Amino acid sequence: MKLCKWCCCLMLVVWSMAVVSSSAAAQPRLLLVLWHGLAWEDVEASPLYEEGIMAVGTMNVRAGSGSLVSGAYLTIASGSRAFGVENAALMLHGDEFIHGFPAHRIYSTRTGREASAEEIVNPQIAMIINAASQASYPLQVGALAECLGQSGVQLGVFGSSDLSDQRVRWAALVGMDAEGKAARGLVSTRLLIDDADYPHGKRTDYQLLAETVLNAGVDAAIVDLGDPFRLDSLTGHLLPEQHQVLRRRAASEAWGLIAQLHLTLPDAVIVIAAPFPDYHRADIGQWLAPLVIIGKGAGMLTSGTTRWPGLVSNIDVAPTAVEVFGLDKGPMLGRTVSVEPMQTGKALGLIKQLEARVFQVHRYRNQVLRWLTGIQIMLYILTLALLIIPRAVDRRFVRLVQLALLVCMSLPLMLLVLPQGWFWPLAAAAALFVLNGWARGPLVMVMIISLATAALVTADILRGSQWIRYSVLGYDPVGGARYYGLGNEYMGILIGSLIMGWAAFKDMIRDKKTWAAGDLLLFAGVSAVIAAPQWGTNVGGTVAAICGFGVAWQLAHRRMSWFGVFLIAVLVVLALAGLMLFDSSRPEALQSHIGQTKALISREGAAAVWDIVVRKLSTNLRLLRYSIWSRVLIMGIAAMGASLFWPSRFLQWLMQYHPSIVVGIAGTLSGTVSALVFNDSGVVAAATCSLYAATTMLTLALSLKHNLLPA
Repeated sequence: MKLCKWCCCLMLVVWSMAVVSSSAAAQPRLLLVLWHGLAWEDVEASPLYEEGIMAVGTMNVRAGSGSLVSGAYLTIASGSRAFGVENAALMLHGDEFIHGFPAHRIYSTRTGREASAEEIVNPQIAMIINAASQASYPLQVGALAECLGQSGVQLGVFGSSDLSDQRVRWAALVGMDAEGKAARGLVSTRLLIDDADYPHGKRTDYQLLAETVLNAGVDAAIVDLGDPFRLDSLTGHLLPEQHQVLRRRAASEAWGLIAQLHLTLPDAVIVIAAPFPDYHRADIGQWLAPLVIIGKGAGMLTSGTTRWPGLVSNIDVAPTAVEVFGLDKGPMLGRTVSVEPMQTGKALGLIKQLEARVFQVHRYRNQVLRWLTGIQIMLYILTLALLIIPRAVDRRFVRLVQLALLVCMSLPLMLLVLPQGWFWPLAAAAALFVLNGWARGPLVMVMIISLATAALVTADILRGSQWIRYSVLGYDPVGGARYYGLGNEYMGILIGSLIMGWAAFKDMIRDKKTWAAGDLLLFAGVSAVIAAPQWGTNVGGTVAAICGFGVAWQLAHRRMSWFGVFLIAVLVVLALAGLMLFDSSRPEALQSHIGQTKALISREGAAAVWDIVVRKLSTNLRLLRYSIWSRVLIMGIAAMGASLFWPSRFLQWLMQYHPSIVVGIAGTLSGTVSALVFNDSGVVAAATCSLYAATTMLTLALSLKHNLLPA
């Protein structure tokens, strides 16, 4: 009898453990909460923020093109920048009606694929797939759901952002697979309560939403809060003070849901993402929004995509989600988000400072660049007029124009140090005027300005590009094209300034063919800095540097020949191959663009190479048509060409008295052409690279034309 009792007790314990373990297995390990328009004031209002358990970061939310809002949500789903489609979030349960017919019938008619009444389907999937096909980079519709589904991870989608006259289901859009289906979840109006005190007369039933998520038996859940989107869609119809009242209420209720889920699922990773910024930020083009993670410790978020502590990208959300389950991200271009441990409050304070600086640069960037490039073009036109007119002009005026040209050449240097405060560019300007009075001839000033620029740009790259990040001539994290390393603007500046500074130095010391090894070491060292993955690898810049430096070195120490051209081509191929092999061997989180490119080519073959070529050509053609830099490039080339005819003996005079300058000009032009051909935004790099050769030629041409040569 006792033996039977012990056996029954043992069986009861085993059965209880099995029930508990199966129940635990059915609970979500990942919760991706979509909070439209989330702002830092909402985060700070959370009781979870006060507990200090959050990791926070600001996230770039730019999409490919098309409808901005749906593109942002589709980007979260794809792990690559997606293309938005109007009404993309029309995700319907199969038994819901549209145009008088069940949604699953409409879906089957449009796609030729079967769908059941139990599935959630997207009748717009053909438009979404067609839009994605225009991408010249890997973009898989529904990559997040496909990756989880293929590995057996049960994914569910929950929540509705339905408006009074439109069905909007963001959770289902983010959680749909490549066929536009989501197998599990609840996104219908059953989750909504009619309430006239809420925007569109609807509010989310958060209690029912929480119960549905917890009882769904899924491993990962995508949850759309709903109320924040409805509020944001009516912002223009609300008085500011009423908008704040409704916003605070919506945030309080949303945090109540998240706190309940966290309390019930303490071991789950909760990712709270704002796929799109609120109305006010979007209206002024501030494409950054909060990303919050609970369950990975407190701290600041960062990723291999940005290598910028506190800043991540929306393409990183999907890879971060699949990483929770230990899965490979597949074709997604984003990287896994990691946490730099620190107090949540301290992290948020640093992020707010980061955003303030980034938004300030972004706000004035185009305006400042338009003024600077406009002044440069007008100055070049004035210089050409002084070269063409047959009669003499007052020497003091000509010297003033030369000084203006030198100031124009020094602007990249001043804009580089400006992020450290106004004192530094003002000090640089004062030094420029003092040195101009001391220097004997403009070539000394060309040498000083160019070498100082090249030295400071190189030093900044070695220290993590801290100045370049916040310079109006640097890359723009709000635009999201580049986040680290050497951008194309300063890449062209570095190559052009180093070659012309080196040429002016050799001209000053009248060096002929000595120091060949030293020159080679200098050029090789700077090329390595441009190429090194740990400093951001500018691949097109590496090619431009090898071509520009190679031509300059050969002309200075050898005779240029077809063998020399072949040798430069071989160096380019070896450098690219070496970079690919080295960078791809590093951990994925540390890889630069070149490592990702190798993985892409290995996966997709020649098609990936073709896509890269097409993307570069299309970008450059677009910039040639619309960018202000194309005007600068054309004007610079025209100015250099015109100076060879006015004065008529200028080229012969240069070759006779300043052969090193001719070498520098040839090397710079080679770098300019290479930068134009081998970069996504090669027009920009070519324009900044040619600045130094063009300005040097015009300054010397004025001296010869108006007899200002030193005695």
